[in-house]
Amino acid sequence: MVRSIETMMDFFLREKGELIHINGVQQLALIRDAVNKIQAVDEKIIRAATPIQTGDCVDYRDEHYLITSEIDHNGQSYRSRIRKCNFNIAFNWNGNVKWFDAIVEGKSFSIDTGSVISFPDGKIQMYLQDNADTRAIMLSQRFYNTHQPFKVEGIDRTINGIIKLSCALVFISTSDDDVENNIADRWKYEVVHTYALTIDNGTEANVMSHDILQLNCTVTDDGDPISNPSMTFSSSDPNIVSVDNQGKVMGIEAGEATITAKLTYHPNVQGAIEIKTVETMTHTYTISLTGNPTIKIGQSSSYTSHIYDNGTEVFDQSVQWSLRNQDNSTPIMGSITASTGNSATVKGGSSSGYINKYIVLTAVLTSDPTITLEKTIQLKSLF
Repeated sequence: MVRSIETMMDFFLREKGELIHINGVQQLALIRDAVNKIQAVDEKIIRAATPIQTGDCVDYRDEHYLITSEIDHNGQSYRSRIRKCNFNIAFNWNGNVKWFDAIVEGKSFSIDTGSVISFPDGKIQMYLQDNADTRAIMLSQRFYNTHQPFKVEGIDRTINGIIKLSCALVFISTSDDDVENNIADRWKYEVVHTYALTIDNGTEANVMSHDILQLNCTVTDDGDPISNPSMTFSSSDPNIVSVDNQGKVMGIEAGEATITAKLTYHPNVQGAIEIKTVETMTHTYTISLTGNPTIKIGQSSSYTSHIYDNGTEVFDQSVQWSLRNQDNSTPIMGSITASTGNSATVKGGSSSGYINKYIVLTAVLTSDPTITLEKTIQLKSLF
């Protein structure tokens, strides 16, 4: 009977398995809940056709899991338990910041007694994949979790494939720690960055069922474009609209989902676009604007409009440009010195009283004035 059940499970794996990623490699697997009732810990059973190991990282339905148990091999497939990583933790090595999916807990389930063991106040345990990066973690190394600083007090490598850290709450370094983004000692080694991420395809788009739309993103640091930024994409409903980490969107079923793009190492920097899967395409125009978010007084900067129809850039449309003060006061603290249907040159006013004030550049779609986009520009000192 056991062998027959195993044979049936292998059949279901081949016929009903889902595509997941194990250590970044796409694999076929069958995943089910480990228990029949809802509990605080998200634990599942994985059955894979290829070899798996304790400590392997599993990406399943936009969530990250860690294989936490021994592996059962029946000759046809491999079976184990996976547990959802509930936090993304940054460790800082003299300015080299690396992020890790981790299981962090303030209490532990005892296998021997079947009871829950609570740790003392200010103590946590953390489980990470054992790899070349995590082996560099040292005793007393600081990190942040939920905007609170901790240090490593113990390192346990007795579980093959997993590193277990015992950690204690410590004091915040107000001068060095980036508390908001959960990075210890960040400002000790780097200057403050102002990142921005824009999905160039606009704020909404349609995609045909089983068709693909490529999302294009612009990432800047203090207004300067970043080449080849590391980004992560996710869908609010992968059954309606799916997306991979190259920004390729596919319509699956009729409906609507939000696609979110994040900077991988700065996940608070993000952009979003509403994607609707449709059977018949209609025009849905959006505008994006590129150009410097600041202009020095008395100097000029160029801005370009990009017009998209259902997320794909088109070149048969144009915009009308206008400029105003952010607070709608007069006179306007700048001027549009040149413009076409797709670009404009803005010159900041020369008065020192304009320093750190804001003007707003507006682009209005010529064929549909209800579609507009504004860009706020700060006027800066020459020095």
